[in-house]
Amino acid sequence: MAKVEKWYKKRYFDEIIFFSAIFILTMLPDFIKPVSMMYLVKNLVFLALLYGQAILHRYFIFPFLMNRQYLRYFISGILFIVLGAGLLLAVDYYWVDPDYYRAEDVILFKDFLYNVVLCSISIAAFLSLFLIRNYSKELEKKNEAQLMLSEMNIKYLHAQLNPHFFFNMLNNLYGVSLAEPSRTPELILKLSDLMRYQLENANKEIVNLKEELSFIQNYIAMEKERVGKRCLIEYNFEDKKTEAINYQIAPLVLITLVENAFKHSLTTQREWFVKILVHLGNGVLSMSVHNSMSDQSLKMSSTGIGLLNIRKRLELLYSGHYMLDIIEEGEKYQTNLVLSLKHYNHE
Repeated sequence: MAKVEKWYKKRYFDEIIFFSAIFILTMLPDFIKPVSMMYLVKNLVFLALLYGQAILHRYFIFPFLMNRQYLRYFISGILFIVLGAGLLLAVDYYWVDPDYYRAEDVILFKDFLYNVVLCSISIAAFLSLFLIRNYSKELEKKNEAQLMLSEMNIKYLHAQLNPHFFFNMLNNLYGVSLAEPSRTPELILKLSDLMRYQLENANKEIVNLKEELSFIQNYIAMEKERVGKRCLIEYNFEDKKTEAINYQIAPLVLITLVENAFKHSLTTQREWFVKILVHLGNGVLSMSVHNSMSDQSLKMSSTGIGLLNIRKRLELLYSGHYMLDIIEEGEKYQTNLVLSLKHYNHE
């Protein structure tokens, strides 16, 4: 059963089945009445040429339409169909059925128009199969992405800003309220903003980039209050053209890298640091996260589950429009993410 499913998913299986069905239906009368094997072979070659020109149209002409070059597609498509019809007529005339064309009353232009219709129908059928298959894949991919997003949202709501984080923050707030009461309201507002942002946006498909970056900035600010006296924390966001408000991004994608940096950077033997650099230009978001390696990470190998989850989500949401690099150098860890927001912004 597994082998059958694997074969079914092969690239050209549906097209081959479709054109084979056409061949069987068109040649059914010839199967019923006695004909020579050579005649069947010639007709099979004719159909193969018809199938071949449909494939060539798919890979060399159809991309013009996908790239919205409508005039170029129309002109090249007409020329391609005319050439294909001419080739089929030549094969028919000189090889498949030359006796038929020796008759004086045969009108070549009529057969040429017939071949034009055949070419047009085969191309339309082939492209329909291609578009249906692609739509099915995109739909399946979108459903998988939404399912994974829902699962990850639940995990984030219950674990990402986990109870330990809030417990530590509340303890810090208590200490600040005793030593510097004037700062307490500001910190409470930041903490409430973190909670509200997750509750309001975790289930959304996209959020405004400026809001997402503001959420990250608040998260980093709270981490500074929590471990800032022991950890060197730097955050720099460069947006010279103030583009952030014009773009959308999948929620809670960037925070994963930031949270992991704080989670896995704790060390008592070396410099403890987390540096986050974010740059936005021409619709491309770059995020570089540098952090020290925790003592525990150096002692035992990581399972990499968190990284796998990040990669999988990026692949589902930004396939072909992102780069994620992980660099581990001795006692330092670096994560670089480059994300094209133009593609996702127009989904």
